[in-house]
Amino acid sequence: MFKKFLPLVQIIFLSSAVLFWQAFFQFGEEADTYFVMNLGRYVLEHGFPHVDPFTVHENLKLVAQQWLSGVVFWEAYKSFGVNGLLFVDSIFGAAAVVIYWRLCLFVSGGNKVLSFVISFAVGMFFAPMVVPRPHILSAAFLLIEVFMLEKFTRTADAKFLIPLPLISIALINLHAAVWLMSLVVCLPFLFVKSRRHIKFLLTAMLGVLLSGLINPYGVEAMTYVFRSYGIEAINSGIPEMFTPTAHSFQGKVFYATEAFLIFSLAKFKVPWRYIFLSGGITFMAIMHARNLVLFYFLATFPLAYVWRDFSSEKLFQSRKLSLGLFFLLVAANTVIITNFLNESLSNVTLPLLILFLAAVLVFLYNLLILKAEGRILHQTILPRKIVSLLATLFVTSGIFFFAYTYSRPKPPTTYADAIKFILRTERPENVSIYVEQGGGGLAGSFGIKYYIDSRSEVFLPANNGQKDIIKE
Repeated sequence: MFKKFLPLVQIIFLSSAVLFWQAFFQFGEEADTYFVMNLGRYVLEHGFPHVDPFTVHENLKLVAQQWLSGVVFWEAYKSFGVNGLLFVDSIFGAAAVVIYWRLCLFVSGGNKVLSFVISFAVGMFFAPMVVPRPHILSAAFLLIEVFMLEKFTRTADAKFLIPLPLISIALINLHAAVWLMSLVVCLPFLFVKSRRHIKFLLTAMLGVLLSGLINPYGVEAMTYVFRSYGIEAINSGIPEMFTPTAHSFQGKVFYATEAFLIFSLAKFKVPWRYIFLSGGITFMAIMHARNLVLFYFLATFPLAYVWRDFSSEKLFQSRKLSLGLFFLLVAANTVIITNFLNESLSNVTLPLLILFLAAVLVFLYNLLILKAEGRILHQTILPRKIVSLLATLFVTSGIFFFAYTYSRPKPPTTYADAIKFILRTERPENVSIYVEQGGGGLAGSFGIKYYIDSRSEVFLPANNGQKDIIKE
């Protein structure tokens, strides 16, 4: 009976990090989300805008490159409020993790333990990035595309290429700025010796290209990325465009994962498509933190191929591998406990603090056992220590997560309160607000025209056809 429900149990566990993060997500003045929702509402009420209707500027050319995402978010928000947005986030985030798991299963040749471990870890790293923004939707579709490409490459069955033009249509309307990735991820899969494979894939890529024209803005949406990125003013002023820093916990996790990925690809013989795909996506993530979502989903799944012969039995038979895992868990516990003591100790309730101290004592005992028990490498001793360290890692990281979540200040409502105060005596159409980027999208959700919002690229002359408003 348990085996019958095992896949469902696995899906629940794989999705747990995303679901827990959404449960504690504090949705405040998310200017980007409000703008995207406002865009979706405008499209439903007035059709597709070609001149910007939201700002105080006149005749700014506009390509509404996220219009379909806006419709999805607006309908969810209109019907269920913030909970509706978080529900959409949860669905797409959990679906992405489950698809990634199935991809790892396929790539590893059915290694269930390895695929589950990799997918669970990636789900934990990915969970904090699940916010009501179009990148969650586009990442899920790109992951599906890579899955189809991998199935085509492994089976030589061209039917797996049929969804690619449909994914192209979805991406160009959900998030046109990343549409080009639907072609880019195909390129590594051209590095095979089969002429038939290359011919079919090039045909599918042509279908992807032509399908990109099925959007309200035609070629302008398809070329949106070329007019919007690589701009110094944007790269130096928008946090998500910064290079990931090892000073942050997220940066430490990224660089550790990147190092392990590079080591794995270098140690074993792997197909060229994995090297080019992982290498290219890793380079993108190093350039801009916004690409970390793509890194975890599109660059790390080759690990399932590299370590496909892994098994728990082999792990404990190999003393070097077991000892390596032991010290890796020691390091991970040390990082979590140190961060906890530095940042969150005062924000923990007494029962959780007692649990945390108990976990720390178990952790210290595992360290002392190295000296106290000379047979640490014995096959009956080391596995128990590994399991014990793994348990303490989950306990300490879980308490750290809750402490960090509760210690975060409530989202500010400064702009919203100020706007509501103004609207007590004024109608929205009679108000114009000269506000910084963070507040523009929020003002627009009240029907107020504003000076600038967080869509930095829209305020470049290459996109608006008028003037450089960012510089102004």
